[in-house]
Amino acid sequence: MGKDWSTLELLRHARHDWLNQLQLIKANLSMGRAERANEIIEEIILASRHESNLMNLKVPELAEYLITFNWLKHPIVLETKVTGEIRDLSKAEKVLLEACQSLFGVMNRSVNPLAENRIVFTISNEQDPSAFMFRLTGSIHNSEEFESELQDVMAAHKLLDVIESYIQPHEVYLVLQLNQ
Repeated sequence: MGKDWSTLELLRHARHDWLNQLQLIKANLSMGRAERANEIIEEIILASRHESNLMNLKVPELAEYLITFNWLKHPIVLETKVTGEIRDLSKAEKVLLEACQSLFGVMNRSVNPLAENRIVFTISNEQDPSAFMFRLTGSIHNSEEFESELQDVMAAHKLLDVIESYIQPHEVYLVLQLNQ
């Protein structure tokens, strides 16, 4: 697991996030951009739904890691989505947590920290078994070294199969599935 958060630290980070979002809405409203303010509100609602769905997957350590990821210093911003039905993924939690930590570590080391880097991590429960999609956009250093590190991570996580992947200088896409 990651950092051991105290209740006060959790509340401080959550309050900070909410205040940032409220300030964005307020700023757009004060500039007469009600449409953009409404878009931000819809984005907040959607992100909250994904976060709620994540918490309902019975993977508390993984959920905590993903929800608090952006509270720590990383050169990448993480967005997490959960699509499809809610499933009990508790039996796969350890594998998923270790894979995410390893993959995000490789991605953190492989991007230009001065660029705008983003990971969209999607847990797709649209089919059985679930798929786990990682889309990194930003400025990626040496693609060959990055690919080699990704292969090492995947070799260490034999319970996950790579279904699809590609690596380009500004985008990485990886779809994993649990072995059955």
